[in-house]
Amino acid sequence: MKLAGMIPVGLLSLIGACVIAPQSTELVAPPEITTVSEARLAFIGITGSLPESGSDLPPALLDPLIDLVPVRLDVTLRPPLSPTVQGEDGFYTPITDCGFGPMDAGVLAVPTGSNHMLLDVRMGSPVDHPANLFTCEYDPASATGDDVGTTYRLRGCFLPQSVSVPTAVQWVLNPLPASACGLGD
Repeated sequence: MKLAGMIPVGLLSLIGACVIAPQSTELVAPPEITTVSEARLAFIGITGSLPESGSDLPPALLDPLIDLVPVRLDVTLRPPLSPTVQGEDGFYTPITDCGFGPMDAGVLAVPTGSNHMLLDVRMGSPVDHPANLFTCEYDPASATGDDVGTTYRLRGCFLPQSVSVPTAVQWVLNPLPASACGLGD
């Protein structure tokens, strides 16, 4: 108390004002809120062929896949890779006759050329997902003594979801509307 009596009251009020007063007298505007009425989804585009040569590692072609980011896919499967189709009984069976053209397939197991990456593709119904297409095609460059040159092509718009398995990653591609990948604009 003795110290307080020695400091003039004016000086105490000046010190108090400096401690309490704001450093700036500028008014800060509240953040601006923007509403977007139409937004486009970003998607990843993957185009290429499997198998890739030289490694048992997952194919670099599929490295861009990101969980829950739409992908526009256009992949050609060359021999010795051959997809299998899920039948009505839930079991996967090899394709025995392709007919060189569009094929009806609900769910495909697509080989990637690596035991460390599995790929299951759900095509969706042709009515709801017309951009998704699985075809058997003729490629004379792929012809061998055992095969007339059969390749498979998988195209469409999908939503990838990764599933961890002990020694690999399994990607499940679910059908999306074509507009999610910029198709049909």
